[in-house]
Amino acid sequence: MRSATVAVARAPALPDGATDVLASLTFLTPRGGLLALVALIPLTALVASTLHVERVALRLGLHRAGRRPEVISAVLVLAICALLALAAAQPAWRSSQQHRARTASQVFFVVDVSRSMAAARNLSAPTRLARARSVVSRLRADVSTVPAGLAGLTDRVLPYLFPTLDERAFADTLSRSVLVEAPPPQQVSTNATSFSALSSLARDGFFTRTATQRTCVLVTDGQSRAYSAADVVGALQGGRGCRLLVVRVGGSDERVFGPDGTPEAGYAPDPAAAANTQALAEAAGGQSFSESDLSAAGAALRRAADVGPQGRLKAEAADRALAPYAAGLALVLLLALLAVRLRPTRLRLILTKA
Repeated sequence: MRSATVAVARAPALPDGATDVLASLTFLTPRGGLLALVALIPLTALVASTLHVERVALRLGLHRAGRRPEVISAVLVLAICALLALAAAQPAWRSSQQHRARTASQVFFVVDVSRSMAAARNLSAPTRLARARSVVSRLRADVSTVPAGLAGLTDRVLPYLFPTLDERAFADTLSRSVLVEAPPPQQVSTNATSFSALSSLARDGFFTRTATQRTCVLVTDGQSRAYSAADVVGALQGGRGCRLLVVRVGGSDERVFGPDGTPEAGYAPDPAAAANTQALAEAAGGQSFSESDLSAAGAALRRAADVGPQGRLKAEAADRALAPYAAGLALVLLLALLAVRLRPTRLRLILTKA
């Protein structure tokens, strides 16, 4: 059933980078308001009962003291039915936000999710992947006006979320989808990561056609199989490529621990990982940072991505249900009606001799 909007309020125009809030009173099921017609039933019964009592009193030669209790009851019945009809129509205060956001710039965060990202200094320390998620969250906040997407990297790049301004969707995807070996590598290898897969960022539709300023942020421990750096650089620097920033997580004292809590014999840190990530970033015309240097990484990301024209883009609307308040008030009035109708007879209907 379609909703109906009956009132709209808009905040004053705000400067660039701020938020414009639109609010409206919306009825999610407006036909539910027809429940108000039910008020005719008890109201008709009340009028008929009152007239009957007056006719009986007239025949017996008695005088009616007044109709105040019946009038109060009628008003309460009408109010209760109106509130129940309002609740049935499901009123909601709908607010939506319009952000001043970059319209030609997009960012894709690519997180290494290979098995080596499960490494940690000890069993109680955060893994590389956990720290990588923190890095992405921090850097995303630095470019909040730029649509951003998420992808996982092993020997292929799999997008989890395409560029969006929806902060909740981004945070949920980051926490629920960015997991070790999700996706699993296509080939079984001691080192599953291959930076050659980054070439797909330029050809598989990760960015929309309107994005003329494209930035890729790779968060990795730097351990990769042998690959052709020239092919990757050529793809990223092509017409559909992106500027590359690399943030490296991990250290030489970290190990991957098995289910029994002992280090896995098949894993050994790559001493050349830091040099490899730096070489890749520089060859692609980008920059490389360590996880301890996020301030510099954030500044570089802002310079690369927080540029270009801005437009007002509408975010998802949020509804605040008002039906419970209407139903609660109806219950209060119902108790008041019962109190009026159950009062001593002398206060509801006084019959005296004429």
